[in-house]
Amino acid sequence: MTPEELQQSVVLITSSDPEITGFGTGFVIRQVSGTAFLLTCAHVVKEVGGPENVKADGIPGTVIASGEDHGLDLAVLRVDGLWNKPELHRQEGFGQKGNSFLTAGFQLFAKDHLIRPLHGTLGEQVGWSKQSGERIQSWDLHIVDDYGLQRGYSGSPVVDEASGELLGVVSHRQGDGKTGLAISIGALDRIWRVLDGDQLYKVLVKLGYEEQERLFFRLIRTQSVAAFLIHGYPDYGQRWLLNRLVEKHLPNTITGKVIKVNLARKARRTDIKTLWRELGNQVGLWRKGASVTAITERVYRYWQTQNVLLVFHDVNVMPEAYLDQLIREFWTPLATNARQVNPSASRFKLLMFLVDYEGTVGNLDAIFSDKIDRTQPQMPVKSPKINQFHEEELIDWMMRESEELPIEFTHEVDETVKVVLENSDNGIPEYVLAEICDRCGVDWFNDVKQRWRL
Repeated sequence: MTPEELQQSVVLITSSDPEITGFGTGFVIRQVSGTAFLLTCAHVVKEVGGPENVKADGIPGTVIASGEDHGLDLAVLRVDGLWNKPELHRQEGFGQKGNSFLTAGFQLFAKDHLIRPLHGTLGEQVGWSKQSGERIQSWDLHIVDDYGLQRGYSGSPVVDEASGELLGVVSHRQGDGKTGLAISIGALDRIWRVLDGDQLYKVLVKLGYEEQERLFFRLIRTQSVAAFLIHGYPDYGQRWLLNRLVEKHLPNTITGKVIKVNLARKARRTDIKTLWRELGNQVGLWRKGASVTAITERVYRYWQTQNVLLVFHDVNVMPEAYLDQLIREFWTPLATNARQVNPSASRFKLLMFLVDYEGTVGNLDAIFSDKIDRTQPQMPVKSPKINQFHEEELIDWMMRESEELPIEFTHEVDETVKVVLENSDNGIPEYVLAEICDRCGVDWFNDVKQRWRL
């Protein structure tokens, strides 16, 4: 790594209070869609007037994790709008005594701040003993340039010059600044845990929707042929729930025949013949005017050799008469034929999902049942209407998943839940999920929504 490359990741930490002249250095350890997560020293935050006054390159920041109360001089900041700052990658095990390192930090220059890179060699790896009895691994630093560590270098990164890997954080200078101390990057794990998209996804699928999931599990446990309505107001996570149910309880079905129809297209919601044509196309009946009977027969044949998933998105846009026609002319004959086969003779699932994104369909009692009726398996079962997430639900989830979630989530659970609810219109599910992703440094759209297959 070159000094010029390193400086691109480094930011100036100052105070929003013009009367406070303290300053320090920080650097990017994670960058997600215009939100930067910075690492600096806890004493730098204190010197600029505390968490409420922190600015990074002139942009207000939020302290999301600090080791100050635990004797660890590290703090993690979140800064929205800090673009184009490359993140430094940590790698334990690269540091060895005598290795060359680079650092870069800010120093006072007239009335301004000057960033200056420095070269050095690693000294001994030492244990910094705190009153708690814990030892914090640190590095002795030896600067080989004409200049030395200055006031303001606290929070500067220490990177292996050959590999560019992050080794530690400058915390102290000694004497004339030719020597100093850097906290080993491994100590960061005591106050901050990074989750990637896959890790967070596995935790998020355990949040909420318990009533819907319980009913669905009972349904597929007793019936291999079934229809299920998922419904709620806009942004209540209907599609999230659909994918969650299938991935969690029926992972093998996704590899079978999947037929997806988006009813939001105007022609499909106003002309039932257009819907039949789309269904026919998806099952290989390309000619115009394929009958519903032929379509039903083709789907039935698919089911005899593989799992079949039928997904109708946006059923809320269909007139009630068309929705009734879809159930009566397509699903009922299909389910009836399939049910005539001894259930034990077929090892495949035939499932239809109807997804309502407006919360307007569930009151059609003539079409849907809120209970599993084994005598009428062709009648779609409606799940409980999706509700907003509430405070206790979020607190319970965070406590259950405390070993997996970022550490700062569980240090101040009540405050975290309060902020999440405030930023999600008081618990609208998709807003909650997006806010949690955002606070974990995960992109809700690119890292989570993009993986949905249904």
